[in-house]
Amino acid sequence: MNSRKIILLTASLLALLAGGYLLQQLRDAFDEHSHWRSREAVLEKELEDLREEARADREFLDRLRRDPDFQDAIARKELGYGKKNERLYRLPEPEDEKQVVQQP
Repeated sequence: MNSRKIILLTASLLALLAGGYLLQQLRDAFDEHSHWRSREAVLEKELEDLREEARADREFLDRLRRDPDFQDAIARKELGYGKKNERLYRLPEPEDEKQVVQQP
């Protein structure tokens, strides 16, 4: 074989290897890009859920600040408060509603 053919063959082989390497890197980059796009979508959904929760909490606090009847209802329900000369009965929670951690 003449030296020109050897050089051409070597250059072709190197170009083929470089092309294969570049294609592999391109595929890896695309996979990573896809991963981050899906992660971005998950985080966007979580952010939207947190914004909705913050909005609901703001509405609850606004109503709690402005509505005396709502304040009374929450104090009765959450804190167990009652009116003067009113009897309150506190019953134990049913077993299925308790979150009991059982030891093995």
